[in-house]
Amino acid sequence: MPNRTGFLGSTLAAAGTAAALALATAVPAAAAAPATVEQDVDQLYQDVIDLYNGLPADALRGVDRLVESPIPRIGPQKQSQAADGPIPGCTEGSLLTYANKLAASLSPLEGKALDALSGLSQLYVQGVASDKTPQVFGTDGQYTARATASIDKLRGFWDIESWNIQLVAWKGTDLGSQAKMAQTFGLGLAPAKVKAAAALATKVLYEVPAMQGGRNPLLTLNAFAAPAGSLGGKRVALGDGLLDTVDVLGFDDVSVESVVGHEYGHQVDFAHDNHPRNESSEMGPDAYGGYFVAHAKGFGWNARTQQEVTYLDASIGDCYHSHGTPDQRKAAGAWGEKQATSQANPNRIIPSATMIEKFQKVYPKLMPPVTTQPAGARG
Repeated sequence: MPNRTGFLGSTLAAAGTAAALALATAVPAAAAAPATVEQDVDQLYQDVIDLYNGLPADALRGVDRLVESPIPRIGPQKQSQAADGPIPGCTEGSLLTYANKLAASLSPLEGKALDALSGLSQLYVQGVASDKTPQVFGTDGQYTARATASIDKLRGFWDIESWNIQLVAWKGTDLGSQAKMAQTFGLGLAPAKVKAAAALATKVLYEVPAMQGGRNPLLTLNAFAAPAGSLGGKRVALGDGLLDTVDVLGFDDVSVESVVGHEYGHQVDFAHDNHPRNESSEMGPDAYGGYFVAHAKGFGWNARTQQEVTYLDASIGDCYHSHGTPDQRKAAGAWGEKQATSQANPNRIIPSATMIEKFQKVYPKLMPPVTTQPAGARG
């Protein structure tokens, strides 16, 4: 089984094992002292590592999050940041700046707990959660109607197989259910360890105050799309933390529709086996989402609202050769909107395969000159 958590190194695992052995030999079992919070977090962290390493080889294939998390995630990581370094003169988007400030306020212990719990919650929403049960979007359900309307429109808009694309709510409070966590650990952890690991996850959630009982936005400050063949099958996951953060930044009017439209854009790429290995993997869905919200048969939003969508696209831009810079993402969204508003027949929907082809042709024009990119940059 390939190790998908090698970046964590062997030091932590060895230290944890040594500490456990020392504790076991120094204190008789009958008089064992209660585990400290630090020990609980260390054990949960190791349990989640073991869970990820026990997943089927293709479980996370093709899954890509909307934004790069400020918290190191357990699981596969992009290597482009370390390889390329930051883009000179670039300023990251406002959403990433906000998220990084939240992350910087965490202690090492809190960061480690959040890392484990967030990785666990992503596996729950990808591999266990189902839209066969009522989905509640937003910390208080305030986005449920908009999310439902968005996915319904998208299923009728793009010419891809859509009946089996689920829209599921990514909620940190699900971590408080031992039953749900047992189902999640059951995806890859040794069966004998599942019950204890599930109980420990809910314990850590409540004994580390910074987790806010699952309401710390960093736990779910993201969204993702998963293709057929991956763990849980075709789906779009929408995080409460992302929606809360977008609201704080002033994009609430367009948040749900834009994010769901973008993630559904990944499903368009999946349907055509289009898997770019450059920034167009994210900028393409920005363009498809822009086309959808501006189109008469999508949401038909006016010019002011379309502009707000492009600013939201920009807020997610990074300064590495990864998901696209703020300017690049804004340009991709604006290009998609223009395809809708400049059509001779406003009711015609461009076939999805044609949209992909059109964007791939224009994509190089949305990128900076090659001379400004660091050595080794992709694209």
